[in-house]
Amino acid sequence: MNNQFTVTDLFKHLFRNAWWIIILGIIGAMGMFFINKQPSSVNVSATRTMYVGKVDSDAKDPNSQVNGNAWMLKTYREIGKDRTIIDPAVAQLKKQHVKVTGAQLRQAVTLSSPETTLLIKAKISGVAKGTKAVKMVNAYTDSFAKNAPKLITDMPQPELMSAAKNAQTATTVSGGSPKKAALFGLVVGLAVGIVLAFFTGIYKNMKAVKN
Repeated sequence: MNNQFTVTDLFKHLFRNAWWIIILGIIGAMGMFFINKQPSSVNVSATRTMYVGKVDSDAKDPNSQVNGNAWMLKTYREIGKDRTIIDPAVAQLKKQHVKVTGAQLRQAVTLSSPETTLLIKAKISGVAKGTKAVKMVNAYTDSFAKNAPKLITDMPQPELMSAAKNAQTATTVSGGSPKKAALFGLVVGLAVGIVLAFFTGIYKNMKAVKN
């Protein structure tokens, strides 16, 4: 009976091992803090807009003409990554001392059309520098306006809006709140330490009983 592990003994054992319980808590807090404090990523992009609409003065129903043009925008966007458009853009960029391959340009460019418009917005993203994104989107849209009509019969000549001059940047913060994560890590670390201390105390008591 003298060797029974009482609640008082447990608290005494925990108090004696408080130093490494605290260390585990600190390690847990620091670990979770640095895991969640990842460096923010900056997304660079540049856009330029084109108007692609066909005017038919003989059309009896202006609304049907607008709807037809809007329906064709999807087709125009689908050809946007054809070699006929990509290769001249890459060649133009090479003259501007911008190193980019056709595959890289295809991956970087996206085409979209705002609803109820006859506009195609070209966007370059996923590049490191804003100046490069601006040059890429301008070269691409220049090539699109010149070469896209060669691919589709009766496609209207795209009208380019003002050339892009500045890139847009968006900062994305990775992970959650570092402070909340640190608090969670502290609690988990302390809990793990207490559990380990509890089991080491039981083990020592059982060993003492056997002896």
